Amino acid sequence: MVSFAIICEGISENLSLHAIVEKMSQTDTYFADIQPRTDKSHGHTVQDGSGGWTEVLSHCNTEVFKQALESNDFLIVQIDTDRCDNQGFDIKKTDEKNQSRPDAEIYDDIVTRLLQGVDQNFYEANKERIIFAICFEEIECWFLPLFYSDKRACATTGCIDKLNQELRKDKGGYYIPEKGKNGANARSTYQYVLKKMKRKDIPHISQYNYGFKKFVEQMDAIKDEIAEAE
Repeated sequence: MVSFAIICEGISENLSLHAIVEKMSQTDTYFADIQPRTDKSHGHTVQDGSGGWTEVLSHCNTEVFKQALESNDFLIVQIDTDRCDNQGFDIKKTDEKNQSRPDAEIYDDIVTRLLQGVDQNFYEANKERIIFAICFEEIECWFLPLFYSDKRACATTGCIDKLNQELRKDKGGYYIPEKGKNGANARSTYQYVLKKMKRKDIPHISQYNYGFKKFVEQMDAIKDEIAEAE
C-alpha cells in the first residue's frame, strides 16, 4: 500500500485529490489528511477544522511538513492561485506593466513560497516525494474539460459557475455551492463530477490547466516508486 499525506485548502480539494490519485496510482492507497483534518465517522468524509490558503502556508512552515514525509511515502501540497496576490501570500499575478504573468512564473513563485519555511537540506533529500497541486485559479477549473470542448475548457475564472451551468442540465440535482462544501449535496456533486474523470482521459484533461498538468507530470514521475511501495 502506498501512502499520501495531504495538505490542502479544504474538503472539496481533499475529495478531488483522493479520487485523482487513486485513479492514477491504480493500487491500494492510504491518505493521511494533515490539513484540513477530516472526519469519517458518519460514513462519509467531512472537514473537521479550518481551511483556506492561510492554513496551507502555515502548515508548510511547521514541523508537520517534515513529519508528514517521515510517516508517509509522499506528500501532496495543494493551494489555489485565486488569492495568491493577497497580503501574506504575496505572489503577484501581474507584472509592473499590469500584464498577466505567465503561469509557469506564478507556479514557480508559489512553490518557492510554499517551501519558504522548509529546511533546504531536508527538501533536497525529499523533493522527489513532494507533489504540488497548484490550482489555477481553483481546483474546480481542473474539471471544465469534462464538460466543455471549447475555450471554456481552459478557463480560470468563474469555474464553479461554468460547471453549475452544465450540472443543472442533469436531472440529478447536482450543484456546487460557493460555501457549504461539507454538505451532502456538495459531496454527491463532487463524486458525480470525479466519476466522469476516467483514468485514461486524465493526461488529456490536465493539459487545459497548467497546475493540473504539472501535477500529472509529478504523479507520472513516481510511478516506479508507487509500484515498489505496493
